[in-house]
Amino acid sequence: MKKQTRQALAALLLAALSHTAQAQSGDCRFKDADALKSYLKPGKRTKPLIMAHQGGTEDGYPGNSMATFERTYSKVPCVLLEIDVRATADSLLVISHDDDLSLKTNGKGLLSKKKWKEVAKLRLKDPYGSMTEHPIPTFQEVLNWSAGKNLVLIVDKKPETSIHQTIKMLQGTGNLYKSVLICYSLKEAQLAHQLAPQLMLAVGFNSTEHIDAVEQSGLPLEQLVALTPRELQDGPFYQRIHDLNVASSLGTNGNIDTLQTTQSRPLYQKIWDSGGPDIICTDNPILVQSIFYKRD
Repeated sequence: MKKQTRQALAALLLAALSHTAQAQSGDCRFKDADALKSYLKPGKRTKPLIMAHQGGTEDGYPGNSMATFERTYSKVPCVLLEIDVRATADSLLVISHDDDLSLKTNGKGLLSKKKWKEVAKLRLKDPYGSMTEHPIPTFQEVLNWSAGKNLVLIVDKKPETSIHQTIKMLQGTGNLYKSVLICYSLKEAQLAHQLAPQLMLAVGFNSTEHIDAVEQSGLPLEQLVALTPRELQDGPFYQRIHDLNVASSLGTNGNIDTLQTTQSRPLYQKIWDSGGPDIICTDNPILVQSIFYKRD
């Protein structure tokens, strides 16, 4: 093979690798509100977006820990990283799925009744209930870590957590344009939109009546993500959501995620093949990544 030919082939290979890298990470650099809006809207996507519930809890990694976030981010390009935000008794925002500390940590009592100096000493349990070395992170710690990374933050601000404080911290750390705020009611979503008009919001689309209410809410539909029932719905249900230019998310945590891999793999595939959900929210993001984004 002539030297010029080898050089030409090498250049083509380098270009192909560069294009692949851009497809995985370049599209995930959200410098303004329109970029995330465009990325999340439904369309001719050939593979699902993957939302990591609590950051993912595979292989004994505890949910909502920095180690879990780091691992999932390194293995799932442009992951939608879902985190749970709660407040301690002294109003520090931290990452915790539950208020009851005994469920996921070696602590007792309610997180909302404990000051941070006490919460900081606790350690997280893994999915099987065994203790780990990993502490509860603060919201500030996660936001500082996230700021320069190619990912989407799905912020599950619990209803009792200050929406003003949550949004202010997203703004102050440069994470607003790469975040979707989960809202537990349309009233809360309307308040969030008033506080940060460009922020993407996730709201419940659990029935046709809910969809009617969303349409009448005055919220900008192009800035919404639909959280749909865990059971796969019929085609017209998702089509109506897509007709509103809204992407839909289906959660497999607590059901399909708990099955053996041989059982769960075809069920994840069935969700996508149905043509309904655009996003799979899972405790097993690395596994789901391996199903839909096979390496050639």
